[in-house]
Amino acid sequence: MTEMNASQDELFRWADQIPPAAWTDLHNRSPQQATEAVGAAWDGESFKVPLLGIEYSVNPGKQQIQTADKSKPRVDYQTGIVLLTTLSMSKGVPPSGRMTVPQELAGGRMFFTGAHAVPNKQLAKYVEKNPDKLLDRALGIGGEMIEGADIAFRVPGLPYVPLYVLYWRGDQESPSRAVIGIDDRALFHLDLAGVFGLTNILVFRFCRGA
Repeated sequence: MTEMNASQDELFRWADQIPPAAWTDLHNRSPQQATEAVGAAWDGESFKVPLLGIEYSVNPGKQQIQTADKSKPRVDYQTGIVLLTTLSMSKGVPPSGRMTVPQELAGGRMFFTGAHAVPNKQLAKYVEKNPDKLLDRALGIGGEMIEGADIAFRVPGLPYVPLYVLYWRGDQESPSRAVIGIDDRALFHLDLAGVFGLTNILVFRFCRGA
């Protein structure tokens, strides 16, 4: 599966710009196997996959990715790559319910640096000014409150890949802080580039709206 990287982010913005070669692994997998592994649905033509509260339609024959109701805006490139990656490689392993941070996944310490840094700072900066909006958006996509910080919740990233957000308010001695977590079995469903993409989608949705 083609990885997302800085050069791709510069060249592409939309899912309909994904290179045909990126669809190869999905074409080589049976729809039944992909559907069961991801926790998706198959209607004979397209996969229906929920991602952070929005259902997407992925049509391998037409190499087309849209929102399922087709009334929402054009699907962005990172969302398209995350959906293709999980449909192509997911092993169908259920979530453990144990949170980790992306850096603690195998290979994560070297991967999540520089241009691939998890967008915790961007999220903290937004939440500091809009804590109520954060909660409203989390609950609006099926999230649930958990313990662990001043504000903490779990949201359904992909069907088998829950995401976590923990936020601590700042004071005179220390700035506010946010941590994005993920189920510790995430690499059964995504590669590291896909995990990075999923965290970016989360922050974009919460900071700028769906």
